[in-house]
Amino acid sequence: FQTFYIPTIDMHMHLVLIFWLALFGYSNGVNVKIQPWGANSVRVRVSNGAFQQLPGALGPTAPASVEGVERVGHDRRITTETVQATTNGNIRASSNNKGTVTIEQLDLGAAVLVVDSTKVPPATTTGGAGSIQLHGVFNSIYGFGEHQLDITGLNLVGKTFDMESCLEYGHSHGGEICLPFMFGVNRTTPTKPNFVGFFWNMPGYGNVTFNKDEKTVTWNAHNGVQLDFFVTVGPAKVPSGQQAVAIIKQYTDAVGRVPHMPEYAGGYWHSKNRYKTEKGLLAAAAEFHQRKIPVDIIVIDYHHWVHFGDWSFDPQYWPTPQKMVDTIKSYGMEIMVSVWPFTSPHSNSYVTIRDQKLCAVNSTDQPQVWPDPNPKPPCFLYDPTQEAARNYVWSWLKKGYYDYGIKIFWLDASEPEQIHGTPKGSAYSLGSMQRMGMMFPYYHSQMVHDGLKSEGVNDIVMLARSGWAGSPKWASAVWSGDTQSKWDVLHTSIYTMQNAELSGLFWWTTDIGGYAGGQPSKDWFQELIIRWFQFGVTCPIFRQHGARATEPWKLQNATYTIVVDIIKLRYTFKNYVLEQLAEASEKGVPFNRPLWFEFPSDSTAVEIEDEYMMGSGYLVAPVYTKGQRTRKVYLPEKGTDWQHYFTKKVYAGGQSYVVPAPLDHFPLFERMGNSPEKEALAG
Repeated sequence: FQTFYIPTIDMHMHLVLIFWLALFGYSNGVNVKIQPWGANSVRVRVSNGAFQQLPGALGPTAPASVEGVERVGHDRRITTETVQATTNGNIRASSNNKGTVTIEQLDLGAAVLVVDSTKVPPATTTGGAGSIQLHGVFNSIYGFGEHQLDITGLNLVGKTFDMESCLEYGHSHGGEICLPFMFGVNRTTPTKPNFVGFFWNMPGYGNVTFNKDEKTVTWNAHNGVQLDFFVTVGPAKVPSGQQAVAIIKQYTDAVGRVPHMPEYAGGYWHSKNRYKTEKGLLAAAAEFHQRKIPVDIIVIDYHHWVHFGDWSFDPQYWPTPQKMVDTIKSYGMEIMVSVWPFTSPHSNSYVTIRDQKLCAVNSTDQPQVWPDPNPKPPCFLYDPTQEAARNYVWSWLKKGYYDYGIKIFWLDASEPEQIHGTPKGSAYSLGSMQRMGMMFPYYHSQMVHDGLKSEGVNDIVMLARSGWAGSPKWASAVWSGDTQSKWDVLHTSIYTMQNAELSGLFWWTTDIGGYAGGQPSKDWFQELIIRWFQFGVTCPIFRQHGARATEPWKLQNATYTIVVDIIKLRYTFKNYVLEQLAEASEKGVPFNRPLWFEFPSDSTAVEIEDEYMMGSGYLVAPVYTKGQRTRKVYLPEKGTDWQHYFTKKVYAGGQSYVVPAPLDHFPLFERMGNSPEKEALAG
């Protein structure tokens, strides 16, 4: 929309023009649309043409308004000829005639964020590049999904991330999730930090740089037709603890968050690459049962089929699936089965998916041969953005697994896995991969969720190797990918987990022991697997997996005893875990969160990144260094007492201690009584 002077205009057209400007605004040929979008939050779109509802995590309508939230204007209102503003609770967003959007936090009486639309893509079919720059005070930045490469702490300031590289298996090994939500913290006043949440609702390829100057963040999209982002601030005049909780809640209100965790999934998940036969799986399950080692879920990994795209058991190695499922259930276990999103020649689904184009296509609108060496070309990647494709693939999952009583699916390779980059010109039915390639796991998870719902299943959980904003609402958990069995990987996982959960990925898990390189009979592996189990037992999902024999009795005798005790410890905590995960579902509070999140007014807590809370009641300080038998621990908040779970010794908060960390237990502290911060969070 171009602004220009019209010397004569009739009254009717004058009123139409005023209405159009009031609804959408204008600024030097760039249209800006600002809308209230849930409590204390706004959605902003910037376009060179008409606004479009495009694929993304923000739907066509805003979340339901919360009681007490002020909403001024249905879309926006203009306060002067060139400044348009929307007020919503504690946030006010305005844009000027240069296309700059200013975000004010009303209880501070100051701007907390300024967004410059540095490049607005053309509003054409082909689109183009787009970028913005955020200006503010970002002493710390958290979130942005799951990352392990070049990660040395929680704070992401100084980091650059490329979206497409998260999909590239050769780079990420399935352990990088570029979920574009950032949790920015201004610590100018250390005891009164201020928080702002920002979500880049652009699901295509691009990059972000959290600049070292702690004042700017640069977001780039390689292809789009408009800019689309969401900003949220805390409620007015509340303690910092409530403000941090509100940021995550308001963001997950907008994009969706996890349901309640099913009771059957709160304990130990046992997995390995791989049980090759029905006989092998049944033998392992029987051994767990005979040894009285509790297991909630036991896993059948990939290549249990004849061809990629069969989505069923190979009858040569899995001859009696119904009997197998019934036997496993008699032990009190459920089965999770791995499914991949590819179809290959000679499979049951190949011809239909190819001929009906239920798959990704190339630049000539023909089925795109997918670059993945596992199913081998000429395989195709099914297109979950098509409802018909989702229904078709679910029909095979139902016939091949669900009809036997298997309702838990492991969506492996769901980035989708690719080698040597996305094929140029490839697209889904809803758009090019350049424009929406990050949303594959969102729609893939929806396929399983909707299929199970159609069968009347409500207690759903699945595991996916990738995710995007909103995918948790489909009951989709994520894990750390194909990690190495190394001490530094265990160390990094502590940061990875916290940032993932601060991104709304509340159901997170690790491959206990690491995926590759573990040797259960070797001396060097014994201490590592114990310490990894001690970390894993405090995660939302407690799961062992690896390319090795993962049965506890394959370990050395002393290690076996400790590991079995840790597995049983999880069942001591199981009700607590489920209660705290229900809080995550209902209130948007991460199960594992940094100390600063729980104790924002404790200026020392912000410096502690290798400890975290497990729910509101426990503090965890994992041991992640070989040979370590003591651990320095900071226990937050003066006036709060902490009791060591294993020794029962009580420690006063607001101090650091060196505590014993023998191999058979780890620093786990129960929070005693109710502190002011805890009461504020509960309120």
